[in-house]
Amino acid sequence: MKSILSFLSMEEIERIHEASLAVLEKTGIIVHSENVCKLLAQNGASVDGNRVKIPRAMVEETMTKINHEVFLAARDPAHDLRLPGPGRPFNTTSGYSPFVRDLEYGLTRPSTSHDLKQFALVGDYLEAVAFFWPIVMPGDEPAALEELCALDISFKNLCKHVQCSCSSPETAEWQIRLAAALAGGEEKLRERPLFSAVTSPVSPLTFEKNTVEAMVTLAKAGIPVVPMTMAMAGTTAPATLAGTLLVANAEELATLVIVKCANPDAPMIYSADIAPSDLKTGVVNYYGPEYPLLATGCAQLARYYGIPSMVSHGSSEDIPYDQPSFERNILKVVMSFMTGTDLSSWLGSLESALNASLINLIMDAEICEQAFAYLRQFEVSDDTLALDIIDAVGPGGHYLSQKHTVTHFRKELWTKKLKDTLVLDRAGGSSFAEKAKHKVKEILSNHTVPPIDADIQKEMDDVMQKARRELG
Repeated sequence: MKSILSFLSMEEIERIHEASLAVLEKTGIIVHSENVCKLLAQNGASVDGNRVKIPRAMVEETMTKINHEVFLAARDPAHDLRLPGPGRPFNTTSGYSPFVRDLEYGLTRPSTSHDLKQFALVGDYLEAVAFFWPIVMPGDEPAALEELCALDISFKNLCKHVQCSCSSPETAEWQIRLAAALAGGEEKLRERPLFSAVTSPVSPLTFEKNTVEAMVTLAKAGIPVVPMTMAMAGTTAPATLAGTLLVANAEELATLVIVKCANPDAPMIYSADIAPSDLKTGVVNYYGPEYPLLATGCAQLARYYGIPSMVSHGSSEDIPYDQPSFERNILKVVMSFMTGTDLSSWLGSLESALNASLINLIMDAEICEQAFAYLRQFEVSDDTLALDIIDAVGPGGHYLSQKHTVTHFRKELWTKKLKDTLVLDRAGGSSFAEKAKHKVKEILSNHTVPPIDADIQKEMDDVMQKARRELG
């Protein structure tokens, strides 16, 4: 027994799949890269300028090459992740915020390399952070180097898998070279991909030149590609939930075709952060009731194809100061987890991921641990059905004195309360935020990450110096 949400019937999933094939074959996609257009044409697509139409047979052939399991390696193999996961999602930080809420003063300011280092260190400490998405930009670096520097800082300051963004083929090449130096060469990196890359289509149905060429570069190197579609109902997708799911799914299938044309063995993670638009302002509405429903639909589609997914995100996005708001955040995250997504990116973000907070990262980790209680799996067996015990107790009896109760209650019944914190520092103050701030300071003062071998570090530094000369 386990908790999982369903939104679409099997008939509806198949209709969305069939409609996605029709969109790719009849409407097609825009690809702003001559090289990628040629690649697709060589594999059977119809290309007219930058409009690419993908025949049904080509998509179906591609689907036979899906990697149903994806390996996300870590600097410390103890933190390796294999997808699909154990029945509850592997969580990570949100990214890629240009601002940070200062730990000491609570003021919003542009983020820096030092901020990212601190987030990585705290992320290394927290069990709830299974892998790390560089949550803030190293804004003190040149724009052309930000994504590469984010990967370098992350590698140095935590031992977990890093999932970074990548917006150009040049950045992709340097990220591969940096990770290969850490892995022991490009073939070793192919065996143990130490990073994966979020590189996304632009809704509706558009692939920008730099982004799509980065996808191809990463796919050729065996780096898992994470094409996070962000279709928005009412603006970049139809105002209907079915239409929004269709656009998002067509973009995921189109990406699958692209990466498999580049490398038939290329791993891909089905990724979406689709949401309704607030049609009064035009911004994404993460608080709309449609948001978790769309995520649930995407998770079902990913399972239909057998592709590991990152399609639902807890997005508590609040710093709770009292118990009722803390409980509301837990329930929001529980609903996200129950979609059955394999990965979830959300910890530490504020203001629709434009801002980030170390305090919120700690509280989100606490919320995450509390939410996992709802995802526990329960066994249906002769022992747990307890027919003999029910017969022995009989009508009108009680079970407190039964050995069966003593044996099972700790596993089956949640005995903790919100005050029994799992992550927060109990002695840190009276409010959730004060306890979290105290915990952040404790981690930054006491937690250390094993250093990278000196020779490997030198090789990585050489890569960074060359990249600075070329890109900076």
